[in-house]
Amino acid sequence: MATRVSSPPSSPRSGATPLAAFPPWLLAFFGVLTAAYAFLFIRNPSPFFADDSFFYLEVGRNFALGYGSTFNRLMPTNGYHPIWMLLCALLYKFVPGRVAGLHGIATLIVALNIAVLTMTARLLARLQAPAWIAWTILIPFLFGLQLGTESSISATMLAATLLALWHFMERPDWRSALAFNLFAAFAVLSRLDSIFVIACLWIGVLVWAARLRERQPAALRLHLAGIPIYAVLWGAYIASNLYWFGIFMPISGLLKSHNASDHRFGHNLPHTALLALAICALSLLVLWRKRHDRWFWYAELPFFAGVLLHAGYITLHMTSETRWTWYYTSWALLAALTGSRAFAALLGGDNRAALPHTTGWLRPVAIAGAVLLSAVLFWRTGLRHSQKPTAEFATIPAMRTALGQAGMQRVLAYDQPGAMAYFTRLAVVPLDGLMADRAFQRELSTQGIGEFVARDRIQGFVGPPVPFGQWGYDTYCGHLFLESTKYFCEPWRPDAKGQPQWMIDGVEVYSRLPLAPAGRIALPPASIVWTGKDYVTVWRIAPGAARADFGNRTPASESK
Repeated sequence: MATRVSSPPSSPRSGATPLAAFPPWLLAFFGVLTAAYAFLFIRNPSPFFADDSFFYLEVGRNFALGYGSTFNRLMPTNGYHPIWMLLCALLYKFVPGRVAGLHGIATLIVALNIAVLTMTARLLARLQAPAWIAWTILIPFLFGLQLGTESSISATMLAATLLALWHFMERPDWRSALAFNLFAAFAVLSRLDSIFVIACLWIGVLVWAARLRERQPAALRLHLAGIPIYAVLWGAYIASNLYWFGIFMPISGLLKSHNASDHRFGHNLPHTALLALAICALSLLVLWRKRHDRWFWYAELPFFAGVLLHAGYITLHMTSETRWTWYYTSWALLAALTGSRAFAALLGGDNRAALPHTTGWLRPVAIAGAVLLSAVLFWRTGLRHSQKPTAEFATIPAMRTALGQAGMQRVLAYDQPGAMAYFTRLAVVPLDGLMADRAFQRELSTQGIGEFVARDRIQGFVGPPVPFGQWGYDTYCGHLFLESTKYFCEPWRPDAKGQPQWMIDGVEVYSRLPLAPAGRIALPPASIVWTGKDYVTVWRIAPGAARADFGNRTPASESK
C-alpha cells in the first residue's frame, strides 16, 4: 500500500492519454454549449442573478464612485467576500453605468467560468481522466445555478489551487510551492468558508511532504515556507476589518440563527449540494477500490474532508438562508473531478494506461448520456432561465415611478434589497443585517428602530406583497422572518375565490446581534404607496409611526 500511496498519479510528460482523450466532435459540442450559455448570460444577465448578487454590484459601484464600502451610502458594510468585491469595484471604475456595468459583470463571470473549465481539463488530462465528465457537471452549474455571485472567482481559485498542487507534487520547487500557496490563500479570500477545504488540503499536502522528506526533503521545507503567504494576505484582510469595522470578519459571517428548527440535519442543504455530496462519496469509493494513488490520498480525500466540515458548519451553525447553490461551489468542483477520475478508473481498472475490452460499451453510452443530459440542462438552466421575468423589467420600473412621484428616497427593506437598490437608486437599509455593520445592529438593540428612522430620515418600509393568503400568514404574521421582522396582521376581504386573506398593519423589527426586539413601526393600509404582485409592498412611515416600545413584546426565543 505504501508504494501505491507514494506513486505519482500520472507522468508529467504523458499529456492526454486514451482515457483522457475524447473525439473532436464532443469537444466542439461542449464548446458550442459553453458559447450558448455565455451568449444568454451576457445578453440578459438579470434572470441569472440572485438578489444577493446585486449587493456586490451596488457596493462595488459605490467603491468605484468614491463613496467607500457602503451599500446605501448611509452606513458602511463589510458583508462580502473581498476578492469578488474588489473585482466588481475595478470593473465599475471603467464601466460606471448601471446597465453597462451589469453586462460587464456578466462578461467577467463568463471569462472566469471558461477559466475553470480550461483548468479542470488541464488537470484531468494530467490525471488521465476525461474532461467531458467534469464539464457535464460544471457547465450548467457555473452558468445556470450560481446566480451571478462570487462563486465564479471561488471556483477559479480552487481549480487553480488543485492544478498548482499537481505541479507541486510532480516537481517540488519554489515556483510550484509559491503557486500552490498563493492560489490557496486567494481561494479563501474569494469565498471565506473555503477555509475548511483549504485547511484540509494544506494538511494533506503537509502529510505527503513529511512522508517524502527522505527522498525529497525540499518538498516539506517549501511547503512550510508558504506559511508567511497566508499570514500576510489573510492578516491584511483581518487587519482591514479591525481597522475600518472593529471586527474580525464580515458582518454577514456573524448573523447566525439561534432557532433550533434551523439546525436539523440536512435542513439547510439544497438538492444540488446533496447530489454533489453523493457523487463525491461514490466516486471516492470507486477510486479507493481501483486507484488509491497519491492524488487520491493527499488531494481528493483531504478536499472531501473539507467539504464534510463545511457541510457540518452549514447544517449545525447556519440558517435556512443558506439554501443557495453558490454556497456549494467546492462540492460541485470536487464532484466533477472525482466523477471523471472514477469513470476513468472503471474504464481502465488498475492499469490507467490501457483501455479494457470488457467495458468497451461504457464509454460510448456515457458520452451519449452526457450529451443528452447537457442538452436537457441547457434547456432548463439556460434557455428557459433566460426567459424568466425579472423584477428589473416586470415590476421595478413601476415601483421606481411611484416612489419617485411620492418623493421617497430612503427605505427599510425586509427582503429583496439588492435589485431594488441597484435599479431604483433608492437608499435601501436591509433589515436582515447582511449589508450593514455591527454598530447598526448595536444601535437597533439599544436605541430602537424609532431613533434610527428619525435621525436618518427614513421615509418608507418595504415589506411582503399584500394582501396574502394562508402561506403568507404562516410565514410572516407573528413569526420571526429572517430573524429581523415580525408582522402584525388583520383579516382582509376574501380573494376572488372566496379564500381568506390578511393585511399587514404593523411590523416589529429585530436586531440580529444580539437577537432582540428593536421596536415597532405602524403600517396601516392607508400608508401603502405601491405594491407589486409577488414582489414587495412599500409603506410610507408616518411621523411617530416608528417607536422603540421595547415592552410587552414576544421574546425572540418564543418565535418560530
